[in-house]
Amino acid sequence: MTKADLVIGNGYVCTEQGVVTGGVAVKDGVIIQVGADASLPEAENYYDAKKNIIFPGAIEPHCHFELWVVNKDKKFNLETYKEEVRSETRTAVQGGYTTISSTTMQNADAMTKRFREFKDGLEGSAFCDVRFHISPFTEEHLQEIPKLVEKGVSNYKFLMGYRGEGAKALGMDERGIDSTFLYKGFEIIGKTGLPATAMVHCEDPQIFELLEERVKKEAPPADYNYTERQNRARPAIAEAIDVCKAAYIAHETHCPLYIVHVSSKEAVEQIKYFKGLGYDITAETCPHYLVFAADDEICRNNKEWTHYAKVNPAIRESADRERLWKGIQEGVIQTIGNDHTNFRPEEKLGRNYWDTPPGTGEGMSASLSIMISEGVNKNRISLDTLRKIMCENTAKAMGLYPQKGALNVGSDADIVILDLNKEWIFHKEYSESSHKYSLYDGMQLKGAPVATFVRGNLVAENFKIVAEEAIGRFADNPFPGKSSQNN
Repeated sequence: MTKADLVIGNGYVCTEQGVVTGGVAVKDGVIIQVGADASLPEAENYYDAKKNIIFPGAIEPHCHFELWVVNKDKKFNLETYKEEVRSETRTAVQGGYTTISSTTMQNADAMTKRFREFKDGLEGSAFCDVRFHISPFTEEHLQEIPKLVEKGVSNYKFLMGYRGEGAKALGMDERGIDSTFLYKGFEIIGKTGLPATAMVHCEDPQIFELLEERVKKEAPPADYNYTERQNRARPAIAEAIDVCKAAYIAHETHCPLYIVHVSSKEAVEQIKYFKGLGYDITAETCPHYLVFAADDEICRNNKEWTHYAKVNPAIRESADRERLWKGIQEGVIQTIGNDHTNFRPEEKLGRNYWDTPPGTGEGMSASLSIMISEGVNKNRISLDTLRKIMCENTAKAMGLYPQKGALNVGSDADIVILDLNKEWIFHKEYSESSHKYSLYDGMQLKGAPVATFVRGNLVAENFKIVAEEAIGRFADNPFPGKSSQNN
C-alpha cells in the first residue's frame, strides 16, 4: 500500500455518498483514499479530527480584492494588491475557505491584461487557491472571452445595475449593460461552451434611479433606519425584473447563468419559475441577507451599523429573509457568496448615507460558521445541504468540479475540520482581513472551522494562521467543458 503524506482520521467524512466514519489519506496534495480509519494507509503525518466533521474546503464565488486601492488610486498597483491578496486569503482560510474567486476590477483596459496582472500578483501572497471573474465593459472585451476561457477564466460578470455617471466611473459606456450588450455577451459565452458562464448583478437602474431620487428628498429617519430607506430606494422589483430579462436572454443564447447576491422573495420566486422550465440557472445569496432584515432592531437603533450595511441590492425585510432560507431548502438558491468588499471606515462613515459606497465589509472569516450556526444547528438546512451550497455547487458553477468542492479520490485535498458544537462570539479583531469592520461583530455562534488544509497543507487552526509560506495559486479549470452548474 502506498504511504501517504497525510492522514486525517478519527472523524466523520462528509462526502457526496453520505457520511463516512473514519478519515482521508493524502498524497502530493490529492486525496488518495477515503474510508474507515483501519483501512487508511500509513502516513508521514497524522491529524486527529477528534470526532469532528471532515468537510470539503468552502469555496467563495464572489468577493472583491483591491476594491479600495483601485477606487483610491484609479490604477492598478501590484504591491498594494499583493498586500490585499495576503490579508484576504489569510482571512479566507481562517474561516474554512480553501478557494476564492475575486473580481479583477476591470476597466477599459484589455481583459487579458488585467487578468495577467491579477494572476501574477498571487505568487508568494495567497494562502488559499484563487480564481477570478471578469466584468466585460466594452465590445472589445466581449471578443476576448473565448481566449480567456482557454486561460482558465470561466465566469464573466455583467453589472446590470450601472449606467450614466456610475457606469462611466467604472470605465463603461454611459448606457451601461443594456439589453443589446447583454445579448451579445451571452451569445459569445453560449457559443464558447462550458465552463464559460455569465454572472449577473440584477437591478434595473431605470427603476431605482427614479425611486432613489424620491427617497433622498425625505427627511433623515428619526430611528436611523437607512436600511429601510435603501430598500425602498432600490426595491425588489428592480431585482426581479432584471432576473427575468437575464434568464430569458441566457436561455435564448444557450448561456449558463449565475445570479449573484439574490436578496428578495420576488427574485426567488422568479428563479424558481425559470428553473422549473429547465433553464440553466445557479442562484447565490449571501449571509447578510440570511441573518439581517430592515425591520430588525439593529437597523433602527444603530446609525453606524446601517452605514456599514449599505449594500446593493439592499438588505430586505424579514419575509425576504425567510423566503431565502426556504429557497435554499428547495434547491432554488444553490450557492453562498459573501460579496466581501473593502472600504475604509472613513469612506463608510464620513459621508452622507447616499454617498456611502456599497459593500458589507469582512464576511469570509465568519460566514461558514454563520451557516453552521444559523442553518445546520437551527435545523434550517442539513449538513449535506451545507456541503452542497458551500462546496460542490460552487465548484460546478466555477468550472472546478471535481478537482475542488468534493472529498473524492483524485480531488485536491482541500479540507476543513468542523466542530459543530463549538460555542463562541465572533469579533472583527479575530480576522486577518484589512477590512476594519464586520456586520457580524459580537454575533453569538455555535459551530466553527477548527482546521483548514489547502491541498493537504495545514494553513489555519483555531482561527490562527499556522502556515509559514503562502502556497496558494491560481485555480485553473481541471477539465474544460466537463463541468456544469446543474450536473
